[in-house]
Amino acid sequence: MPVVIPPADPAGLPAPAWLLQILLVFTFILHIVAMNLLAGGTTIMAIAHWKGKSNPFFAALGARLCKALPVTMSLTITLGIAPLLFVQVLYGQAFYTASILMAWPWLLVVALVLLAYYGLYLVQFRPDWLGRWVTPIAWVSAIFILVVGLLYTHNATLNLAPEKWAQMYAQSAAGLHLNWSEPTLIPRYLHFMVAAFAVTGLGIMLLSLLYRSSDSSWADEAKRFGARLFIGATIVQLAVGLWFLFSLPNSFMQSFIGGNTVHTIILWAGVLLAVLAMLVVNRSALGAVALTILAIALMSVTRHSLRGMYLSPHLDVNAIPVNPQWVVFVIFVVLLVAGLGVVGWMVWQFVRGGQAEAQSTS
Repeated sequence: MPVVIPPADPAGLPAPAWLLQILLVFTFILHIVAMNLLAGGTTIMAIAHWKGKSNPFFAALGARLCKALPVTMSLTITLGIAPLLFVQVLYGQAFYTASILMAWPWLLVVALVLLAYYGLYLVQFRPDWLGRWVTPIAWVSAIFILVVGLLYTHNATLNLAPEKWAQMYAQSAAGLHLNWSEPTLIPRYLHFMVAAFAVTGLGIMLLSLLYRSSDSSWADEAKRFGARLFIGATIVQLAVGLWFLFSLPNSFMQSFIGGNTVHTIILWAGVLLAVLAMLVVNRSALGAVALTILAIALMSVTRHSLRGMYLSPHLDVNAIPVNPQWVVFVIFVVLLVAGLGVVGWMVWQFVRGGQAEAQSTS
């Protein structure tokens, strides 16, 4: 069956493609950091509530994580809007086609996010009312967030498979297609989810700093637990990353192992930074955080390059006409900077509140 590609938006691009791609990658990095903390944090919180019935350390960890996670959920959603919009502008022909093919599972994402969000608020603000249902509700929120990640992975891989679209639609127009036949689906999904636990380990180490003066014994144990979680998850992540790499089509894989110098350097520099973060994490949590964020940035660039490899035979964003809307673009940049400032202020207020609470309970 021939590959059928929908036509590009006749309105064209509101700014040059290269600029939109830079903003796509930049805003995706912001989103993915928050998403990692959310996906890993909700699962660790659920585990902590379960183990906290017999372990005071995990009881305190679960209680302290549940106060951070609704904020993290808000940041994940807010910071995810911009990269999603840039994907729609640049790759709308692929994004909307994939979304239509899996329409009902894709719409389910909204319900799952809302229910997970409500669950996190219930666990934080109504633990006495929930009683013995605190742990099950925490697990439901964690599972729903993990399922949302899987549905996003289905959409992302369908985005990159124009050769499947016409055949899928011919088979059924009911909007129930998923992409289970894609060999990169599971390693791609695990590549994101395992990384989430590594980043969460660093988040727990940073959380321990708030309680260093008021609850030093718990803070020390939290630091050790976070470091172990980070190192263990990063080791698993390296293995999953190799699985993902070698599941790619051969020509794409070769680009990252010497076939393309730039792609190879960016990918393996990211791997090296992750290894360095493991080596320094016990001596400097902040150093490990900085190295990990740089690794995430390089991996995000690699992800964007891989998308171009998949779509280049069918879609060329640089060929889409550009009809600049600079006034709108300037407004966007101003609002982006202001929004990031607000997000930074929110995080700072959360940290100050955590410090005040820790001191009041000391």
